[in-house]
Amino acid sequence: TRGYTGEVLRRFRTLHRWLGLGGSIFLAVISLTGFLLAIKKRADWIQPATEKSAAVVRLEEVAPLDRLGAAAFALRLPELRGPEDVNRFELHADKGIFKITSKTGYREVQLDARTARVLSTGIRRDQFFESLHDLSFFGAVWRDWALPAVALALFGLGVSGIAIVAIPALRRRAYRRSKGE
Repeated sequence: TRGYTGEVLRRFRTLHRWLGLGGSIFLAVISLTGFLLAIKKRADWIQPATEKSAAVVRLEEVAPLDRLGAAAFALRLPELRGPEDVNRFELHADKGIFKITSKTGYREVQLDARTARVLSTGIRRDQFFESLHDLSFFGAVWRDWALPAVALALFGLGVSGIAIVAIPALRRRAYRRSKGE
């Protein structure tokens, strides 16, 4: 049994080493981008601060969508020239703000929700960090297949680490019991 457990332990160490090497690269990226996403509201360079206007009480107060879009498109931003470039429309009723974000370039335009007046433009770096965080930056295959594989590798890293610690401890315990200690 001693040779068998030694072989198992050696295999766990090898598995642990390789999972650790590969997993640490992804873990570093995921943890750094996760940190940046966690602080995004406190750092304007990550996500532009949301402007404020009078809160929207009734939806009838909101300017028509075509007027809001036209105001953003009139800026002639390369990332946001027309409806085909829009990724998301957001109404922040409590702040009276309407946000339009682009599909590419991570561009954001903030408008007064009532008047469609442009209040600010900025870059949404948090969207870039999110695409790195979920690996979609590298393509759908990475997001759909590599990210779950990384999760499994990190799980394997945890299990093999426990085995590396537990197997010798169990062996020492069994040895002591056999010696009558």
